Amino acid sequence: MDNMSLPRPGCCKWAEGDAGNYTFPCSNRVEAGVSYCDEHSAIVYIPPEERRRSRSGSVPMTFRRAA
Repeated sequence: MDNMSLPRPGCCKWAEGDAGNYTFPCSNRVEAGVSYCDEHSAIVYIPPEERRRSRSGSVPMTFRRAA
């Protein structure tokens, strides 16, 4: 299986690339039912408290392209 195919079972599903040309460079193991390793989960997951603050306009929310 090459890097251009789906991520390996049990590994982080962090994708890099664009226009359908994705690679899955992270080979960290994850538990069943979890998509990302701790490092990548911290990037893609926004805690509910932060989401509520950003909706109220008190804290500007910044967006990063995750994948």
